[in-house]
Amino acid sequence: MNSVATSAEMHHESVRPAHIGPIRRLISLFSSERKDIELVILFSVAVGILMLATPVTVQALVNFVSFGGLIQPLVVLGILLFGFLTLAGVIRTLQTYVIEILQRRLFVRVVADLAERLPRVTAECYDRQNGPELVNRFFDVVTVQKVAAMLLLDGVTVLLQAFVGLLILAFYHPVLLAFDVILVVSLIFVVIVLGRGAIRTSIQESKSKYAVAAALEEMARYPLVFKLAGAADYARRRADALSVSYVKDRGSHFSIVLRQIVGFTTLQVLAATALLTLGGGLVLEGQLTLGQLVAAELIVTSILASFSKLGKQLESVYDLLAAVDKLGHLMDLPLERSDGLTQQSVSGDSGLVLRNVSFAFDGQEPVFDNVNLTVGPNERICVIGKHGSGKSVLADLLFGLRRPTAGRMEFNGFDVRELSLRTLREHIALVRGVETIEGTIEDNVRMGRPGVTAEQILSALKEVGLLDEIRDLPVGLLTPLNSTGVPLSAGQTKRLMIARAIVGQPTVLIVDDVLDDLDVEARDVVLSAIVHPKRTWSVVILGRHDFTHQGVGRVVYLDKFGSARDVGRPTSLSV
Repeated sequence: MNSVATSAEMHHESVRPAHIGPIRRLISLFSSERKDIELVILFSVAVGILMLATPVTVQALVNFVSFGGLIQPLVVLGILLFGFLTLAGVIRTLQTYVIEILQRRLFVRVVADLAERLPRVTAECYDRQNGPELVNRFFDVVTVQKVAAMLLLDGVTVLLQAFVGLLILAFYHPVLLAFDVILVVSLIFVVIVLGRGAIRTSIQESKSKYAVAAALEEMARYPLVFKLAGAADYARRRADALSVSYVKDRGSHFSIVLRQIVGFTTLQVLAATALLTLGGGLVLEGQLTLGQLVAAELIVTSILASFSKLGKQLESVYDLLAAVDKLGHLMDLPLERSDGLTQQSVSGDSGLVLRNVSFAFDGQEPVFDNVNLTVGPNERICVIGKHGSGKSVLADLLFGLRRPTAGRMEFNGFDVRELSLRTLREHIALVRGVETIEGTIEDNVRMGRPGVTAEQILSALKEVGLLDEIRDLPVGLLTPLNSTGVPLSAGQTKRLMIARAIVGQPTVLIVDDVLDDLDVEARDVVLSAIVHPKRTWSVVILGRHDFTHQGVGRVVYLDKFGSARDVGRPTSLSV
């Protein structure tokens, strides 16, 4: 009996979020941390207010000294100033701790999100882009962490100190209120008008940087290719061209940052000079005390120095937005559907059926057209075709990696489009090439499946003829493998992939172009393991060889731009 659960909604298209702008994405990224960010801002308000104790104390001190006085009030002022600044330091320390917690949580959230998404990225996405190179963008999370921390720690404090300081100036005299308005408008001009295009050029600079990194990675990924005669010169010319492109994009971006730095510096000079001139005139006219003038000068100098420092950090702000945009490219990779019917078990008469199935890549001629194929329960078949005939695409369709452009596929009597992909892959295993993870041999066979026992792992390795060879290694099953399978040989890693598939006891086992690359002895061992009569699964072997004399019951020819031609059990075969 089948236990079937239906999803609330059926979406058969891949899930691709709309790519949003970096500012909106930045807000979205930190939206879940709103409470802690509000706490950081509250701390900044407290620090900003407490730091105003210095100019206020200076004002009182100057006025007191100007008119003479006793030493006792000076001691009291000193003690009060010490207390306020100490409290501000304690609050700033707490603020730094909260921001550190925010940084850690951000890192973990991004890792968790990508770990959830990357295994579900559609096969079509990797047709156009290099997966490992795309994941390089994850490192931009470090930029987000550091710059966001700088903005929360320094940026908010600077803005609040500026707001409170300019508010105090406004209460001193109407002329200083007008000075405040002009200063704020000037700051907005420098940040927004002079900074026009900075985000766009920062993103373009980032793209150029990743293009350089991709080229260097390619040299490391294919060392043999770049050792060919003339290849090293080609690599240098290519790297030089990409470097020139980066320098050009970097220059375009820096020119915007430089004019903002010049704007902040000019504003600092003009504002300090204007305030001293205006304030001195007001003091001479008796409309402003000397203490107020000194306090105002301290406030404005502090504000402008902070903004000047922040202006030099604007480049980091643009890097932050570019980093968020790059992370967005990872978050926006199209995902496989996650809905559909869920089967807890499969009936004994389960099988795969293709009805008038066609497939074509976007904008290209069909790979194959109107393919009809039936794989019965416990049946073993070979699908034979030349290079380019669509064997691997057919394997992708059977495994649910791609969707047919026409026709339909059925598994266990259900339309594959109606089944959840998780259900489909719990019953169908695909072996293709070498895909080892950086872990032990045991890890590579088990692949996190809790139901796989140590006994099953040993049995699977023995079936493919690997157990004795692995036990000859110094630490046996605990031998660590790298991403290429070393220290195992190419043939051994291919057999390891077979062991990984069969240990899960699939309903249908698909082997794509793996057996063709094995030596005769290893091929015979693997064939015996997967087509032995005691095996209850169906087997689909795709390749260029006929194995009907070794336990395979049927051969199907796959012709390019044509259909699958079932020839039953031929006595002779020409491939």
